[in-house]
Amino acid sequence: MKKFYIYGLGVFIFLVLSVTNPSKSDFDQYISSYIRDYVLQISEDNDTANLASGISFLILQSNNNIIKHDNYIILSRFRLDASVLRTFGYNADDIIIIGAFNKFIPISGVNQNIM
Repeated sequence: MKKFYIYGLGVFIFLVLSVTNPSKSDFDQYISSYIRDYVLQISEDNDTANLASGISFLILQSNNNIIKHDNYIILSRFRLDASVLRTFGYNADDIIIIGAFNKFIPISGVNQNIM
């Protein structure tokens, strides 16, 4: 009987993770709102923050090569290609973010970037 509860709990956790696995559009909205909050944090006005957020969202929607999305059913891995920043001379690694439970957790490339 104890094994049944353990298996049931495992199946329940798997189902919850599967249902709350964020999509690429969720990630696009997360990045856009993150940029907006960051611009507001560095003392810019609301109009500038909205402009930066809108431009970032349009760039992400127009170029499918910037974000690589790996879906593992129970979680997703998003890789932001920072090669555009490198062409402008900024020393930036690609940013890797894990998505689970409708949340996003930066994993790699964050130390030298604004995340």
